[in-house]
Amino acid sequence: MLTLACWALFTFSACLVHKGPVTSFNGPAFYNNDVSYQPKPLAADSIHHATYLSGSIIQGQGANSNDVVNAGQLNLSMAFTTKHVNFSLGAFGALGSFTNKTVPDTQAYYFRNKSTGSGGGRASFNYYITSGKVDIRIIGIEATYSHEFGEYADFRKQVLGQPYYFTITRTDLFTYGASSEVAWYGRDPSFQYAFRLFFGQTNPGFTSFNPETFQFQTQKFAASLAYFMQIKNVFMIVDMNPNGGHFSLGYRFQ
Repeated sequence: MLTLACWALFTFSACLVHKGPVTSFNGPAFYNNDVSYQPKPLAADSIHHATYLSGSIIQGQGANSNDVVNAGQLNLSMAFTTKHVNFSLGAFGALGSFTNKTVPDTQAYYFRNKSTGSGGGRASFNYYITSGKVDIRIIGIEATYSHEFGEYADFRKQVLGQPYYFTITRTDLFTYGASSEVAWYGRDPSFQYAFRLFFGQTNPGFTSFNPETFQFQTQKFAASLAYFMQIKNVFMIVDMNPNGGHFSLGYRFQ
């Protein structure tokens, strides 16, 4: 009788400890982390065109909020400022890893880390007015295109249609929207600062949720807040968005 009671207790405890399959959502690794601030010369600068080269550290989350993306990114852009208008064109490439913290190692298709990367281009255009030491970039248009590659992109194709894995296999992201920015300089014109707010959407043509194919649709809304600081020709950028952010350090050539 005692043995039977102990067995029943063990079985009950095992049922409590046992974890069933976990539902996992898998979308583009750099979703909402593709947009990045592009610096431009101020109206007060003696030279109104410049080339900006920077390196970035990217950290973000996946479609599962527990999953993590870490990457390094190289950015190159050329910017021009004319009377009341400035614009920038750039290219970038990123390499990193996607870390699974959602699916347990007892589940099919489990992995701990997979490589990921992306490459693409950015464009930014602003209309501005000047007040003293301040450029008020009233309205801007920004767009970013990127293509994702690596093991995590291949993994999403592999698990398409598999139970408990809901996935987006598309690897192209196109994000566009409007921005507003305030940029200024201190006592020394080579000490420059800026805040930029961006609102837009990512439109990669995701499918709607389909329980038969295990595909789903992410929110298209995209937003970011950026802070820029330049001392002489060295600059720093902090980009924050709902999925993570970038920290960039670079040099301005003119």
